[in-house]
Amino acid sequence: MTVLLIGNSLTAGNLGIPYSRYLNFPDDSTSEHRLINRGRDGDTLSGVGNRLEAALKADNPDVLIIQTGANDILLPEMASRGGLWTPFVREMEKRGSIPTTEPREFSEIYTEMIGRAVSHVVDIRRIICVTIPPIGEVLHSERNRKREVYNREIRRVIEETGAKLADVSNAFENILEKIKNPSDWFFGSPGDFTADVKEVRRGKGAMGLSEERGLYLTIDGAHLNERGAELMGKVISSAIAMETVPRRVR
Repeated sequence: MTVLLIGNSLTAGNLGIPYSRYLNFPDDSTSEHRLINRGRDGDTLSGVGNRLEAALKADNPDVLIIQTGANDILLPEMASRGGLWTPFVREMEKRGSIPTTEPREFSEIYTEMIGRAVSHVVDIRRIICVTIPPIGEVLHSERNRKREVYNREIRRVIEETGAKLADVSNAFENILEKIKNPSDWFFGSPGDFTADVKEVRRGKGAMGLSEERGLYLTIDGAHLNERGAELMGKVISSAIAMETVPRRVR
């Protein structure tokens, strides 16, 4: 079984811990499992959509996992801050990672993207869409209010198309809402990304960074530590395991 992951930095796994490390596949001794990771740091829904068809043609997956949406919220916020974020956002948009401007546009692009994927993946139930996990661990923040709107669109698209849901958002919220005084720590500049990569790989480690900042599931409010990556991997693995459609004969 070939599983294609496409999405943003949470899929790429360069910042923090990759959830793909914790993916488990249904026990099937007759089939080998091949995981293809086409995550891209900073990518948006439009960016993922622009890359999707070429990836499907090249990889011919049995299962497609789509994880995107957070940067449609974050990039406009970064652009409004100015400073070092201005060239960062400009570079993202130059390569095609352009954020949507409103929920309706987000929904339309998502629906169209799934429609194109159906022609390459044998069954709509083999397309798994991941909700956007919390952006910052304070759930009542403005970012997370916007995220809830976009997640409603994702769930609506899934209901209308028949694709499958991996509700990472719900799983994360169930944990974070039990924390009495969640940390509002959130990355502040592009330089934080570079510094955190070094710390995760050769310094404090992901959990060390989280502990220092008072965070529980992430290292910086957005990118995952081991605890967050394991939870996200578990939710997506459950969606994969629910797949009961016979495998395609190549």
